[in-house]
Amino acid sequence: MRGLWQAIRRLLDRPVGWGRAEDPLRTLYHRPLPPRLRVNWLALVLGPLWYFLVGLWVQGVILLTIVFLSGGLLLPLVWLYSGLKADEDLLDARLWRRSVY
Repeated sequence: MRGLWQAIRRLLDRPVGWGRAEDPLRTLYHRPLPPRLRVNWLALVLGPLWYFLVGLWVQGVILLTIVFLSGGLLLPLVWLYSGLKADEDLLDARLWRRSVY
């Protein structure tokens, strides 16, 4: 009886499936992330215009649209967002450019 259980255990302990190939983008995805809410002083001064300077057109248009649709009421919040989240948005954009999706 004990030999039967050992045979079943050996059968169930075998690896199943195919081995994965090494992912060439693994080093890109597993870099340490920048600290959250780190101040990027140039982005804090330029606001959404900084996004245009670094090539993040979509984010820049979205932020300027928020400012224009609010009649300028959200201008300080948009500038603050730009200054605090600029580094993280830039890292995300670099990952999006190299992503397969």
